[in-house]
Amino acid sequence: MIRKSLVTTAIESTWPKEGPLIFLGSWCCSFSRREKLSSLDFEIVPYHWDDRNKLFQDYKNLELIYEAYLSEFASKLNDIHKTNFSKRFWRILIGPWLYTAIQVVFDRWYMLDKIMKNEEKMQMLSMNNQFPALVTNDLNSFNNAIETDEWNEALYSVLINFFFKSQVNINYVEESKYQKNVINNKSNPNTFNLKIKKLCNKLSSLLSNNKSIFIISPHISFARQIFLNIRLGQFPTLWFKSENDFSYSNHPKLREAINLKCSPGIVNDFEAVLNKILFRIIPRIYLEGFESLHESTRSNGWPKSPKSIFTSNSYSSDEVFKFWAGSKVDNGSKLIIGQHGGNFGMTPMAIHETHQIKISDKWLSWGWSDDSEAKIIPIGNFKFRQTKIKNKSDGDALLVAMTLPKFSYYLYSVPIAGQVGEYFNDQLEFFEALPDYIKQKFRVRLYPVDRDWAQMDRWQSKYNRIRFDDRKKSLMESLSTSRIFIGTYNATTYLETFNANMPSILFWNANHWEVNDKTMNYFNQLIEVGVLHYSPKSAAEHLINIWDNIDEWWFSDSVQDVITDFNNHYSNQSANVVSSIANNLKSL
Repeated sequence: MIRKSLVTTAIESTWPKEGPLIFLGSWCCSFSRREKLSSLDFEIVPYHWDDRNKLFQDYKNLELIYEAYLSEFASKLNDIHKTNFSKRFWRILIGPWLYTAIQVVFDRWYMLDKIMKNEEKMQMLSMNNQFPALVTNDLNSFNNAIETDEWNEALYSVLINFFFKSQVNINYVEESKYQKNVINNKSNPNTFNLKIKKLCNKLSSLLSNNKSIFIISPHISFARQIFLNIRLGQFPTLWFKSENDFSYSNHPKLREAINLKCSPGIVNDFEAVLNKILFRIIPRIYLEGFESLHESTRSNGWPKSPKSIFTSNSYSSDEVFKFWAGSKVDNGSKLIIGQHGGNFGMTPMAIHETHQIKISDKWLSWGWSDDSEAKIIPIGNFKFRQTKIKNKSDGDALLVAMTLPKFSYYLYSVPIAGQVGEYFNDQLEFFEALPDYIKQKFRVRLYPVDRDWAQMDRWQSKYNRIRFDDRKKSLMESLSTSRIFIGTYNATTYLETFNANMPSILFWNANHWEVNDKTMNYFNQLIEVGVLHYSPKSAAEHLINIWDNIDEWWFSDSVQDVITDFNNHYSNQSANVVSSIANNLKSL
């Protein structure tokens, strides 16, 4: 009997040259490799989270597991670093890494476990020396790494070696043949911008006092930030993220010596996996670089005892801010987080949203509220101002696309892994259903990060004359030369077009973009007036019907009433939004 070969990623040097192949997922079969795949004998393992009911149940279980491991990590890290920080401090500092790592490891482990239960012994080619490839510097490098084939190849190899070795015969290939330096790569920031930011931080430290309200990355315009400081009765200051070079002396023995014994009793087999490997892949900044990180927060000139701390973006991957804010919260400062994009308040799964609300004393939304969570304060959209766009009656239809990683990452209600391919197929189906006279007046705005989805090739393989929007132009500039916006995902972009009162049609797969019961009422209203569609053909038919009288449809009372109601709840434009932020920062 010919033994099957297991393939876990798209790294072609790990694909055997002959024999039947089992691809662990569609992430192995990128669009750019379609010609090579046509000559192979292969099958693809069905993806477990294509069952979205299973996904939702796993999401709830993994959230409980995360809470248990957060307590375990807080205790272990306090012991290692000889500190006494609270669980809330550790939630602020390591939470975004920990919940992502748990959900990522579960997905990779489950797919391996699934194939092992259904196949006889297999063989595979893989890399050696896996753990060093899994250890990243900080959250940014971790988030970059988990999207790559190289990091995932290493993780699959670790999991197989520890938990499935009897079922897979592994032959190792030379890492140099395919391993890229993608794990801990650093961007090269603009030197002039860095100098300006350092100067602003220096001036701000001189002009502020230790009891002032600290504002960083608030997701508001420069003018509004100045006005906010004035409303707070303090000298206008501008704080920026510190650019530090941390000391990372690897300590593999320390990582190996720490044995986790956490047993929430939720998914027992998986918890044994986490206990074995989770501490070994913690980013260096939280272990070997911890003291260096601590020192940077003592020397950055930020206030020592701020009354309140406000941010919209720094809560996640700004390691210096997280350490500093967590320590200040432990000493009585209040943390306020502002909404920084769309999708919030709409979905039944959003671990990043849950995290922000748990670490904050107040969470300022763009308009929505939740009766079960008093921390959420609706104040209005403070990202973009009320800017109307006059669509061009003879302009193009502008379809705006996005991408998501081909591997799962932290969980929320979006297409995952191979489902992203279905998202692209829906766009092609939409376009194919249009008559030629609309196709000739059509532009596609591709997402700037391709993530190995070959966006342009997908379109051109079907329609070689397709026109692409110039991404050097802002979205608002492109919309001003368009007659209608076509939205394909549930995020910030359509909130901007709604606020600008730009004619818009939305379509997406409701099974991949789940919404909660409260939001469903608002989405049903969008469906009733033809704005939202759950099939590409329905959206195409509507565009055909209104093509010659788009304004008559969009500016009708029925559509405008629905758009106004939606905006009021999810992207409310309030003239007093800065004052509302100030009042919330002062009232704690």
